[in-house]
Amino acid sequence: MAERITSSETVTKLLDTNANPAPLGLMGFALTTILLNIHNAGVYPLNSMILAIGIFYGGIAQLIAGIMEWKKNNTFGTLAFTSYGAFWLTLVGIFLIPAIFPNTEIAAMPSETALAWFFVAWGAFSGYMFIGSLKLNRALQVVFGLLTILFFLLAVRDFGGGPVWGKIAGWEGIVTGIAAAYAAAAQIINEIYRRAILPLGPVSHLPKSFVQSHGEEIANMWLMDLRRSPQTPSYGVVSDNELVTASEFALAQVDEHLSGNPTITDIGEYFHRLGATRAAMGLPLPELLSAILLLKREIWMSARQHGVWESAMDLQRAVDLNRELGRFFDRAVYYAAAGYCGSSLPEKDYF
Repeated sequence: MAERITSSETVTKLLDTNANPAPLGLMGFALTTILLNIHNAGVYPLNSMILAIGIFYGGIAQLIAGIMEWKKNNTFGTLAFTSYGAFWLTLVGIFLIPAIFPNTEIAAMPSETALAWFFVAWGAFSGYMFIGSLKLNRALQVVFGLLTILFFLLAVRDFGGGPVWGKIAGWEGIVTGIAAAYAAAAQIINEIYRRAILPLGPVSHLPKSFVQSHGEEIANMWLMDLRRSPQTPSYGVVSDNELVTASEFALAQVDEHLSGNPTITDIGEYFHRLGATRAAMGLPLPELLSAILLLKREIWMSARQHGVWESAMDLQRAVDLNRELGRFFDRAVYYAAAGYCGSSLPEKDYF
């Protein structure tokens, strides 16, 4: 029997229990943008309703969302929500300050040219935020793309383009707000129902050839962990060659799965046969399942080591990998357990 090695490794798991602040920030932006741009489109004049929602929902609510994004280590969300929250408060201030200090020259209403440059500055900011959104999802790309256009349309109006450009900006701004509202609604509804009812168009940057490129390293690390893990002492009776062959086939199937070409029949047949083989060898079922899950762990650790994701901006990669590895190894454990217990190969699974 293989020598049992006691591991002193301690695994600490940090659980983020904070709510997702993005829907709050997006809805604060969306409703304020829609209501202001209904005014820009000429439906009703500027009034206290627009100023109030600009202060409390577009401004304060987005600032709160930005602070919450900071606590979740999301630099992009922090910058976006705090900046646009401050934008709405500033815009309200532009209209309120001259009314509060009517006879103060420095507090006078800015000229149209000054307002045009104000919108140019925000258009430039929104433009590089759009570039950042290219690594996030399609819904946010639409929001920031439309918002960039909106600011420049408003600048054209105030540079002397006239009321027609204001109306064009108004209708385009309504569409921008609707796009933001959709992004917020999609996040809420998908989270509640735990599936993608309203698609956000996630942008996956998970390299399709990742497992193939690092397969030998993953297999060697898995073999080493298998030999020293206190959860798999009986694997001493299985030769290295057999384990390497098994890991190579399993990793090839994982690679196919991550590449979008899953071979469900092959996966089921292989792990069902593996379970029956390990049962015939007398290895305990918990050790078989531990060995399979150790392989999953090595793929995950290798992804971290080689920078499949490097920051909070790359969380979509981690989410993609975690989801796809979960689906593959859930299926592997199911078929291996069925084969070990002598059950016939199931015709279909629901993973």
